[in-house]
Amino acid sequence: MSHVVKLITNYEYKRQFLPEVTEQVLHNQSNLQLYRIEDYLKDIVIPVPPYRTSFNFLILVTGGYIGQQLGTEDYTVGAGQVLNIKQGSITRTLELSEDISGFYVIYENEIISDIALNKTELNFFFTAPFINLSEKVIRWVSNVFLLLEAEIQDSNCLPEICTSLFTSVLLKIIHQSPYKPYAITRSIEISYLFREHVQHDHMTNRDVLYYAKKMALSETYLNKCVKETTGKPPKQWINEISILHSQLLLQDMTMEIAEIAYQLNYQSASYFSRVFKKVKGCTPSVFRAQLTGST
Repeated sequence: MSHVVKLITNYEYKRQFLPEVTEQVLHNQSNLQLYRIEDYLKDIVIPVPPYRTSFNFLILVTGGYIGQQLGTEDYTVGAGQVLNIKQGSITRTLELSEDISGFYVIYENEIISDIALNKTELNFFFTAPFINLSEKVIRWVSNVFLLLEAEIQDSNCLPEICTSLFTSVLLKIIHQSPYKPYAITRSIEISYLFREHVQHDHMTNRDVLYYAKKMALSETYLNKCVKETTGKPPKQWINEISILHSQLLLQDMTMEIAEIAYQLNYQSASYFSRVFKKVKGCTPSVFRAQLTGST
C-alpha cells in the first residue's frame, strides 16, 4: 500500500507543535496571518520532526536566532535575516535562542495569486529563500509589519490593505538580495526547475537522465548547471530529496523500513539503508529510534 505524505494545514501545525497557543490563534483560518516569533513559537516542542505544510510562511528575525531546516539545507536565521518557506517544502524548526524576536507570517497560496509581483520576482523569491537585510531595510520592514499587525487586529480590517502591505514587504525584501531577480541566469532557472521535478517525481525516477530528457537537456548540461549553481551534482540532490522524504515516512511507526524502501523505489532495504546512512550519517533504524527518544 502506498502511504502518501500528507501536507499539514495551518490548524494542524498549531495543534501538533504549539500546544500553548490560544483558541483564537489555533482556529484562525485567515489567508494572511502575522505573529511575533517570541510569542508564537515560545512553547514550540523541540525537536520538531520534519513536516510539509499546505501553507507558505516567512520568518523575519530581529533579535536572537532560529535554526530551521528547509529541504536539504539547515539555516541559522539571525537578526536582519529572512527565510521564506514555500508550501509543500519539507521543513522543521531545529532550535530557538532564548532571546528570539521577530515576525512569523503565514500566507496561503490565495495571497500569492492576489499580490502584484511578476513571475520573475515570484520565481526568484522561491529560488533564493534566505536573504540578508540591511539595518535600514529591517527598520522599514518591521514598521510595515507593525502596520499590518494593527490592520489585522482592527475589527474593521480590510483584506485589500493587508495584501497591499504584505506585497510591499515582499518587494522590498526581494530587491535587497545581491542576486537581483532580473539577473536570474539560465543555470539558476534550470537548477530550480530540476529540483521541482525531483520533488515531484523522485518516488518513481531517481535517474539523472530521466530529468535531463524531461527538461529537454543533455545530461552533461544538466549536471553542469546544477553543480555550478548549487555546488552539488544532480545525483546528490536526488538522493538527498529522496532521503528527506523518507524521514517523513519513518515517522509512521506502522510502516516497516522495507516497505518504505519499496515505496521509494529502492531495489532493496539494504540499499536504501546505505543511501540513508550516506546522506544522514545514521541508519533508518537509528533515525526512527531518535524520533521516539529510545536512543
